[in-house]
Amino acid sequence: MRQFCDDVATVLDGYPLARMGRAGEALGASLSASAIGGVFGALAFAASIPIARPLITSFGPPEFFVLALLGLTMVSVLSRKGLFQGLTVGAFGMLAAMIGLDVETAASRFTFGSLALVDGLDITAIVAGLFVVPEMLAVWKSDDLDSHRLAAHTTLRDVLRGSMETFRHMRVLIQSTLYGIGVGLMPGLGSSVAVWLSYAYAARHTKSEIPFGSGAIAGVIAPEAANNSKEGGAMVPTLFFGIPGSSSMAIMLAALSLVGVQVGPNLLDEDIGLSIALAVTIVMANLIAIPIFFLVVPMIVRLSAINRDAIVPFAIAAAVSAALIYDPTGITIIQLAIASAVGILLKRADWPRAPFILGFVMGPIVEISFIQTSAIWGWAALARPFTLLLSAALIVALVRAFRDKGTLFPVLPRRQNIALTALFLLVFAAAGLTSLWLPERASNVPTMIAGFGLFAATAILALQSRAQTGHEPTVERFENVGSYCAYIAALPLFGLPAATAMFAAFVLKNIGVRPAKILLAVGLFFVIQLTILVAVFDLTAERELIGWLLHALIGV
Repeated sequence: MRQFCDDVATVLDGYPLARMGRAGEALGASLSASAIGGVFGALAFAASIPIARPLITSFGPPEFFVLALLGLTMVSVLSRKGLFQGLTVGAFGMLAAMIGLDVETAASRFTFGSLALVDGLDITAIVAGLFVVPEMLAVWKSDDLDSHRLAAHTTLRDVLRGSMETFRHMRVLIQSTLYGIGVGLMPGLGSSVAVWLSYAYAARHTKSEIPFGSGAIAGVIAPEAANNSKEGGAMVPTLFFGIPGSSSMAIMLAALSLVGVQVGPNLLDEDIGLSIALAVTIVMANLIAIPIFFLVVPMIVRLSAINRDAIVPFAIAAAVSAALIYDPTGITIIQLAIASAVGILLKRADWPRAPFILGFVMGPIVEISFIQTSAIWGWAALARPFTLLLSAALIVALVRAFRDKGTLFPVLPRRQNIALTALFLLVFAAAGLTSLWLPERASNVPTMIAGFGLFAATAILALQSRAQTGHEPTVERFENVGSYCAYIAALPLFGLPAATAMFAAFVLKNIGVRPAKILLAVGLFFVIQLTILVAVFDLTAERELIGWLLHALIGV
């Protein structure tokens, strides 16, 4: 599920580029950056073989802890929608990650007696609610219609133009690739840290005519290069220490075990040829796959030329289906509804949403690293060289953010900004009070996060009182919100396929689609959705229903 978080970084600029009619360029840049990042990641893996052992052992829990804080700080200011707004949302994400069982004492935290929350929140429902639903329910502007017409005429030349943009941003490409390799070397951090760190660094240090988060082509290049290059770095701890550097590396580790390959330090001496062969395989996979993708990208982009209003119900239904297929319970529906409400509120107030996802992913890393650092090193951890280096980088990032007046005093809708800040103050205060009833070792990290969230939210109110009043940005408008609420309420009553069919038919009818086309589109999606449910859950009743429908339609 962490792949969702990685893709969100690309979507921040890829989606606005698509709305400008430049989806072909965005995909071309993405594919090129992925290929180059993957190739250099593999080469870095081969080059790091002689120094792999001392490199990995120099990083421990203290470094992971500071690195997580550094990443959250940098991402909080990447969109220039407010330093404290980003920190508040990031703290809220970390607090959400605390829901479930405490890793040290196994005490239940913020579950309110629900066994369904013992395993924590569902990241699929969170991402769908925060990003997919608000974007689909938002009212599109007039220039969005022009982008559809441009998408219909996307050619291979547009894709190649995006590919050339990658080489015009060599600095971003190289830096992001190095981020991916470096973070991949650290077992347990995964790709999300590399992706968001590279994106945040590019946003702070790259000059772009279009702001990051609004359609900057470098905002697509940075996360894609880091996402692919980290696989090369992640192979080092996987092969030489038996510690998977990412989820994909865990799968590779299991595959190697099945064929009898013994990974570990001895691999450096006994079977160095296997390591070289794997590096060559990664290079060849990128070189072979990318040209194939280039040929099909224009056809994929043209799909975005379909009437956007007609896509809305099916895009939302696909996101809801993904969440429910992963965890088909009532608590997932509740999480989806709450995440959608939070996403809409954040979009209306023009607050960044990306820090929540990074905070949610990094929450467990921060907690485990803090516990281990406190138990093993204490304050002596500050004497470690890499801890000092990362701490200095964190301080520099904060100082630079405080010197940027645009970051401290962002231009946001005033009323929505204050109302949302007050809501977060209540949430953090309630979380802090609830933490007092937890066992001491289970309450330390949630209490600190709640306290930090209170500080950040209070700082927003203090800065808001000093901000100059003037022209405020237009508040985002939404449509079909009532229909979406009815859809969510209908899910436990009628089931996913029936509720989706009613929701899609209602939305399509409201935009003036002919009844025959509504029946065809809704019926086709119903069959597809039902087929997926049958495949995933092996449901006999649905399989018989599909057989009956096929017999009625085509006589088989």
